[in-house]
Amino acid sequence: MSQPEQTTETISRPAEASGAGVAGGRPATASTAPLLMGVKLPIRVLVGRARLPLRDIVRLGSGSVVELDCSPDDPVEIIVNDRVIARGEIVVVGGNYGVRVTKIESQIQAPGPLQPINDLMALSERLK
Repeated sequence: MSQPEQTTETISRPAEASGAGVAGGRPATASTAPLLMGVKLPIRVLVGRARLPLRDIVRLGSGSVVELDCSPDDPVEIIVNDRVIARGEIVVVGGNYGVRVTKIESQIQAPGPLQPINDLMALSERLK
């Protein structure tokens, strides 16, 4: 009796369709996007800056006023993972403060010396 021949067929798919997009440094695919959309990230809004001597910081208490280096009409920075992602203006909504986004920053923004690379893509590359 002769045995039937066994053949194996390999089907190659582009990397985008295989779900390897995030680990390979390419954008997330439709299959990984829903998983990432549920990730919560802390957002900070930078209203202004101040530089004070230590003796003035020690004297701060309830009711103290710290003068910032900006005016009320200056745009604020919206920061995620130590990276400025947008700029906006302060608004009052129902008695609470909010930020109206006026400009989205460029996605191709190289991190500066004070901005560590904390995004998901860089982390996945480091873990490889």
